[in-house]
Amino acid sequence: MLLPAAFAALMASPAFGQDLTLEEAIRRALTSAPQSASVAAQVDSFKANRAAADLPPRPSLEIATENFGPPSDSLYDQFQITGTYSQQIERGGKRQARVTLADRQIDVALAQAVVRRLEIISDVQLAYVEVQSAEAAIGVARERLAIAQSVSKEVDRRVASARDPIFAGTRARASVAEAEVDLELAVHARDAALVRLSQWWGGNADGLIVPIGRFLDLAPVAGPNEPSPLITAIYQARGAQADAAIAVRQADSVRDVTLSGGPRFIGTGDVGFVFGVSVPLGGRRLAEARVAEAQAERQRVDAEREVEMFNLRRAITLAAERVEEARHEADAIQTQVLPLAEKVLSEVRVGYQRGFFSFADLAAAQTASVDAAMRTVDAAREYHEAKVELDRLTGRFSNLAEEASQ
Repeated sequence: MLLPAAFAALMASPAFGQDLTLEEAIRRALTSAPQSASVAAQVDSFKANRAAADLPPRPSLEIATENFGPPSDSLYDQFQITGTYSQQIERGGKRQARVTLADRQIDVALAQAVVRRLEIISDVQLAYVEVQSAEAAIGVARERLAIAQSVSKEVDRRVASARDPIFAGTRARASVAEAEVDLELAVHARDAALVRLSQWWGGNADGLIVPIGRFLDLAPVAGPNEPSPLITAIYQARGAQADAAIAVRQADSVRDVTLSGGPRFIGTGDVGFVFGVSVPLGGRRLAEARVAEAQAERQRVDAEREVEMFNLRRAITLAAERVEEARHEADAIQTQVLPLAEKVLSEVRVGYQRGFFSFADLAAAQTASVDAAMRTVDAAREYHEAKVELDRLTGRFSNLAEEASQ
């Protein structure tokens, strides 16, 4: 019978090879992903920026000369050299505000990196599902070949006894040849899918086995499903960065004081000392405008977060519906269509042996039975592909994404 035999073969794994779990495939891909080096370089750049932000203003040294010209008896006309050392004194917590902003930039970069890892995980999952469905198709193709070969023997017996025309045997042998070609193509598709999967970590597909024992274990979606904290963490990090930018603008609005002092050498041989204090004037409106700009940016981040949360919840709902739709289709085929198709094939084969049905009836029943099994595989693939998107949105493999960032 097709139902138990086909799916027993479908669930079987090759005798030799290395089982590759989905989690192991994801770990390999994340370890080899070039994005890790890119993220590390970006974080190093922000850390260097943080180190620069933690430095105080540089002092300045100025040397000025006055009263060039011929000597004079007047003290005010004497040649003078003045050396001045100036240091800007930051006020309003500017330095700490800059450091905090740099820290928040690092947080945003790290949060974005984790989300990119979730996208890599989704791509690896899709490649893994492709291999599983291709392996399942091999099981169905093998069972189709077994049925075609069995039917061919029955037809040959009837042709030999002159109960069927010769062309019936030819058609039966053609069905066997077609089934052999389909099996060969199914094996080739599985091997190609394995190569595409292994390319995620630059490995070799030889000897890799993707187990499919749970490929048809289509569990209902357990709710409620909420957006992945790793995705929402980006907007939290961006909000914190916007707050830090506001603090920087507010600190910049506080006027700094520059202190300066140094010796003055006079042509008469006398030495004096000069001291000065400078405070910038004006700029209040510009400072207020920049603070308002930073506050508007914070509001924009909040608005984008609300839009993204709305879109995320909507996408989760749609993904869950797709999962349930595919699961319902696969379940209906397995419990309703497949048993009937198998029963029809069995009855037609018995009737054919007794001369009640033609070879065309037998071929149609055979095709319907195999097509029902393949429809189950296709529905299972749709289920798992829809589940990939749901897993990404809800953060099923968040632990692996965070593990790769350590």
